[in-house]
Amino acid sequence: MGVKGYLILTSVYVDEISVKGRGSARSSAQNMKQKLIRLLMILLLATLFSVVLFADDTRFFRDDAPNKRFVGPNGVYMMLSQYNNNFTHEVIQSFESELAVFTPEFDGKIRTLSSARVCIFVVRDNKVTQIIKNAGAPRIPEDGYLVVGHGRAAEAFMTQFKVGDEVFVVDYTPVFREKEYPEAAFLADDSVIPIEAWNKGRRANEVLAYNSDYADKTYNNQYGVEIVIVEDEVIHVRAYDTNEICPIPEDGFVISTHGSRNPLIIDILIGDFVEIAY
Repeated sequence: MGVKGYLILTSVYVDEISVKGRGSARSSAQNMKQKLIRLLMILLLATLFSVVLFADDTRFFRDDAPNKRFVGPNGVYMMLSQYNNNFTHEVIQSFESELAVFTPEFDGKIRTLSSARVCIFVVRDNKVTQIIKNAGAPRIPEDGYLVVGHGRAAEAFMTQFKVGDEVFVVDYTPVFREKEYPEAAFLADDSVIPIEAWNKGRRANEVLAYNSDYADKTYNNQYGVEIVIVEDEVIHVRAYDTNEICPIPEDGFVISTHGSRNPLIIDILIGDFVEIAY
């Protein structure tokens, strides 16, 4: 139950107790009222505390993305979450994905969270010169920059690189503008697949969609199902509990599910019709 729900409950029950407390039972009702208010306040504070500790990124899409991507050998790439900016949320879960670049123009302290499996590249002259894992950020080189990854960016995407690789930061134009991100896809029998977020790390029990803005692959773990769609046709299925990293087509999209959402697409086959709702 959310904070708003607790406030509504508080109002309803307090009003009810006030009515029942008229007459000879007023004193007893007042005591019950005070106890109930204290109990509901405890529940309210517990809810707020849990939000602070465990909240992750619940946005429908990354509205703060700088429209830059980090590109490596053989065409591997991933969108940047930040460019010369720290992430703003207090917690990064290991299933989320944060990838940032910091140049010498950044004059603050770079935030890292070791619990989210940090990986850092030191880049000079467009080459990876050092790879640092699960540690704080070093000094930004004057002739280069740092790449800082958390979650799936660190654990799946950045593991493809080695010292000496040639890398670049490039701009891109998003496929969708803010108001154009679709919220559902449809199957041939008119059943609906709700899309709960775009181009982010996949959370528990969630349906995500990815297009080529995000990366060359989804970089999600094996505990989900993923289907690749081009021109309303499924061209690839990444089954549950397989270690393959699912590719994202340049001219299509991927639907990715986890946990309780897996049944939505687990029976879809190559060749099936899936249409995204624009």
